[in-house]
Amino acid sequence: MMIPFVNRFTCLPKQLPRFINKLKSSNYRPILDYANENKNDFQRNFIEMDRLISNHENTTIALKLSSLNVENDYDYALFCANRLIDKAIKQNSKVLIDAEDYIIQDKISDISNIMLSRYNKSDINVYKTYQMYRKDALDELKHDMQKRTYLLGCKLVRGAYYNQDYKYDILYDTIDETHSSYNDGIRHFIDNCKTHDTLLCATHNEESIYLSDSLDKNGNVEYAQLMGMRDKLSKKLSDENKVVYKYLPYGHLNETLPYLVRRLYENYPMILNIFNG
Repeated sequence: MMIPFVNRFTCLPKQLPRFINKLKSSNYRPILDYANENKNDFQRNFIEMDRLISNHENTTIALKLSSLNVENDYDYALFCANRLIDKAIKQNSKVLIDAEDYIIQDKISDISNIMLSRYNKSDINVYKTYQMYRKDALDELKHDMQKRTYLLGCKLVRGAYYNQDYKYDILYDTIDETHSSYNDGIRHFIDNCKTHDTLLCATHNEESIYLSDSLDKNGNVEYAQLMGMRDKLSKKLSDENKVVYKYLPYGHLNETLPYLVRRLYENYPMILNIFNG
């Protein structure tokens, strides 16, 4: 019973080439995401990420700094991020630095800003992620857009770490406030972006997508959804000649389990239909 659920959202390492080709055949751009978040495996995680980048050109890579032990060794995570991003750019690939839980997010934001300033001088090679369910996210976006000396690759998400973050009084109280924050982020980016800045709307929310599409007059907005979710919406956007990415997490089951648990929490009714269907 687990196989339909697992293969809807993730794939095993040996399945990765087939899943990449499947997404590309549907005119989606895969975001390759090695899903192991276990910081105790940080050396092996770096080796796997390095191998992933070496084996794939002209693609997009998701980078989770928790997997490189940023919580306990900032300097090591910074060193690894720099090595991996530098290699990815030489492979004509882009890197999305994921946002994560509150305990480590300040360190992630700091490393993200360093990588943006280092690698986004003339092209968008690195994206920073803003979690718009956080009360401080819009102010952070405004600060970055005002103070930056680089091109901004901006990925907007609502946030997927509620179970860890709710205890710190940093989140909006209601989903409507989170929706408003996300849409305000879209408006602020489009109103203040430079010619080659890029906004990646990582969302399944149709209202936010329609808003960004209506405001985007210069082609600064792209879209991303998770593999296995809102596929009809992704296809609609692709059919309208929008740039559409699909997150493709991969790993062995013990490595993808935290990711799968978050999807289960977010999409319980839909997943019941998978099991019952």
